[in-house]
Amino acid sequence: MKKVVLLGANGQSARAIAVRLLEQSDIELTLFARSAKHLRDFESQRVHIVEGDARNLDSLRAAIKGQDVVISAMGGMDLGDLTEGVVRVMEEVGVRRIIAISAGGIYDELPEPFNTWDKGMVGYTRPTHLKTAQVIEQSSLDYTVLRPVWLTDKSIEQVELTRKGEIFKGTETSRASIGRFVADLVKQPGRHIKADLGISQPHTDGDRPAAYR
Repeated sequence: MKKVVLLGANGQSARAIAVRLLEQSDIELTLFARSAKHLRDFESQRVHIVEGDARNLDSLRAAIKGQDVVISAMGGMDLGDLTEGVVRVMEEVGVRRIIAISAGGIYDELPEPFNTWDKGMVGYTRPTHLKTAQVIEQSSLDYTVLRPVWLTDKSIEQVELTRKGEIFKGTETSRASIGRFVADLVKQPGRHIKADLGISQPHTDGDRPAAYR
């Protein structure tokens, strides 16, 4: 069995990831969240639900030790600090593979005028998401950092990827596509190692996401 821990498991994107991961019969999944009560629908022989605080390194250590892959779908204004703890624990216990969700725009890589609009709406979150990417990239880990933009509940799973240093394409990222892409990475963990990827949907270019036009 391949052991995977999903941090920040209560989030909507995390739930989409969990659903796709459990389609793989060789996955043993640990769901780590501050509150476990909303995760009861995932209970099964292959799922371990752990209630803990990512600010507590002992809790993180207990959840991460022995895992093959760590997926970070955490959020919040302290995300960068939380990620420092995750990286520290992973390096301590010898777990190397991490897939982490940051956010598009942290490098001012969104095309104009979308970049200016996005910065005006959520620019205050960029520093902690940037720190998240930087902490991971400066580590010894085998990482993939994903930078989605405005999240939707659309069912589309096709993605458009851009690499760090390239202009981002699109204005929307579906949670379904994140779930599919992350699950595929877990299935083939050697793909996109040391990669920092913008992830969005094709044909969503514009000055802002469709819901805000």
